[in-house]
Amino acid sequence: MNKKEPRISGYRFSAAAAGIKRAGTDRLDLGLIVSDSPASAAAITTTNLMFAAPVEITRERLASGACRAILINSGNANAYTGEQGRRDALDLTGELAEGLGIGADLVVPMSTGVIGLRLPVDRIREKLPQLQQGLDQGTFMDVAAAMMTTDTRPKTVLLGGVSSDGPFKMLGMAKGSGMIAPNMATMLAVILTDIRIEPNRLRECLVEANSRTFNCLTIDGDTSTNDTVIVMAGGGSEARELGGGRADRDAFSSLLNEACMSLARQIVLDGEGATKMVEVRVTGAPGPGAAAKVARTIAESPLVKTAFHGEDPNWGRILCSAGRAGVVFDPYNVDLFIGEVPIVKQGQVVSDDWESAAHRVMQGREFSIQLDLKAGDDEASFLTTDMSEEYVTINADYRS
Repeated sequence: MNKKEPRISGYRFSAAAAGIKRAGTDRLDLGLIVSDSPASAAAITTTNLMFAAPVEITRERLASGACRAILINSGNANAYTGEQGRRDALDLTGELAEGLGIGADLVVPMSTGVIGLRLPVDRIREKLPQLQQGLDQGTFMDVAAAMMTTDTRPKTVLLGGVSSDGPFKMLGMAKGSGMIAPNMATMLAVILTDIRIEPNRLRECLVEANSRTFNCLTIDGDTSTNDTVIVMAGGGSEARELGGGRADRDAFSSLLNEACMSLARQIVLDGEGATKMVEVRVTGAPGPGAAAKVARTIAESPLVKTAFHGEDPNWGRILCSAGRAGVVFDPYNVDLFIGEVPIVKQGQVVSDDWESAAHRVMQGREFSIQLDLKAGDDEASFLTTDMSEEYVTINADYRS
């Protein structure tokens, strides 16, 4: 294994080119993650009513709070494939489980890609022995690459934390660049840690981290059929148990939040056709959830996003979007900043020289929009991108 390859004890990795997206190519599109012993596991999946077969199976199997293996494919979502799609996923995970010598209920599938097409089961089945044989030589980065669709690069994170019993690691991967919106961002994410935590506590920590990170990013307002984030904890038979004290829980929760935020930011930075990452921060909203409604409305507005792309500080579009979010505030008593540049204060444009300064801010790869509604104490932030001509091109040609 390359010295630069992220490593974590208790887990092994393998990937193969199964020709799922295009037969006969050598692109990695099938990945496998295996824990050396049953790991604690938790997942959050899409809220889309048209959820895919692998999502349904993952929900069922992770209800036990245990997992040994994840089989991941890109190029085909196995969504809107009915009972046949479910049987295909069950058959493949069952055959993999038999080859690994573990129970089928400890294997979960994750799929991403085109909706409405049956998995190429025979091509995937042919690669299962190769995946199993490659576990001792395969790498984490191979699996991170195998899960990509329109992504331009893998998204990974490696962090270290300290519990009362000693140090621990957290290693994560994600894919996602378009069809991304709360609730869940087309996003797949897997986070692995070498410390064991009781499944219910693990899920609590994941729900908290997800609400602050993956559920606070939007690229195009579309929530996928397959969105899933899975956390596996333990992996190795000698993994230490996270202590039951508040300090240990906070240490774990903080590191999980940091890992999720890193992956979320990487997803936004790699948004389809994106040239900008923008944080839309809303403060002073009148009640719980109000700030998030306003921030999301601004972040998903095509008019605002195209202005971001053109580096045009068109503040009227921002306030107009805020005004249609369904939140009551006085539009003539707000403050608006682009970066550190004040644009509007108490409903009045601050000066005549704001435009050139704001334009310079928007020329950066990353910048922020800050809107204070002065109507309460609620606040929220959303990450979004600009909308470019390339976004249209990518999605117009996605199945070609």
